[in-house]
Amino acid sequence: MYKSFKVSNFRCFQELTLNDLERVNLITGLNNVGKTALLEAMFIHCGAYNPELTMRVNAFRGLETFKLELGQWVETPWDTIFNNFDISKTVEIEGKDEAGDQRLLRLRVVRQPAELGKIPQSIQHGPDRPVRVPISTETAQILELEYKQKNRKGKHYLIFDPSGLRTEPIPPSPPFPAFFLAARVRQPLEKDAERFGKLDIEGQQDTLLKALKVIEPRLRRLAIALPGGVPVIHGDIGLSKLVPLPVMGEGTARLASLVLAISNAPNGIVLVDEIENGLHYSILTRMWQAIGEAAKQFNTQVFSTTHSLECIVAAHKAFTESGHYDFRVHRLERVKETIQAVTYDQESLAATIETNLEVR
Repeated sequence: MYKSFKVSNFRCFQELTLNDLERVNLITGLNNVGKTALLEAMFIHCGAYNPELTMRVNAFRGLETFKLELGQWVETPWDTIFNNFDISKTVEIEGKDEAGDQRLLRLRVVRQPAELGKIPQSIQHGPDRPVRVPISTETAQILELEYKQKNRKGKHYLIFDPSGLRTEPIPPSPPFPAFFLAARVRQPLEKDAERFGKLDIEGQQDTLLKALKVIEPRLRRLAIALPGGVPVIHGDIGLSKLVPLPVMGEGTARLASLVLAISNAPNGIVLVDEIENGLHYSILTRMWQAIGEAAKQFNTQVFSTTHSLECIVAAHKAFTESGHYDFRVHRLERVKETIQAVTYDQESLAATIETNLEVR
């Protein structure tokens, strides 16, 4: 679980540090202040060893294109991750956990011809890690990810050349599960069904059932059906047949995705952009109660963004009433050319809400 997080030269951030992180964290601030970018930096850091995640975060925004003209790459998916699109800089992302252990990632574009020529040899180091496809260093564009944590360090490369796109050497599995629920991309129905299946196997179906009753109190049970061959979660609400969750409404499907992500990331991280999407303000307090209970049950840390004052007030109310206030609000603010974070604990957030000061 993260206790602090720092990012430099990533997207809109020259440098940003977050301290006093809790189990559930809500990121607020004006438009274009970097709320989504912060979640993206966290997602890359959670992956630890995989530079291909820089493309994944672009896909969350609908950016999946790159160009090759006259044998040279003129646009690559990673250009936008660098502050002011300056690929001469190095992105640094650092997180510290509860035990004080740190992991530092450095992302940089390999540009010098002499350095490009050395990369194939460095990748081939060791008989068990040969290069899968020879690298065309004359036309290749290469993003290097260097990681350092405890006694472990290494490098992985995201490579574009005429042979295609690939990561060398193949990165190991991430240190813990992490999921990103984007605001603009709806969670695939089959993915939610898969996560529900895992929950059902563990005998923990009631975790989702209890949460969804916040929106649909008639719900009796959940099951997976395959209309058209695609697995979809269905619910029994007392009608003549089971009803697909999306048919019950966008809010039901959204809350299901949230709870399923949390329950499928034990000891991991869930990142949610614009968490209130599809949810009526009247159920936001109960939504936060469900999220807080699931996060505690599965020891999952949650980071989410919002523009909604109702969402902030509802979260504060839910965690106050829970008797265990493991919740923080972090407001991003632009100060001249930099972006800074202001963190609100229970006392300061209560005072801000009571005096109607701006916290969104």
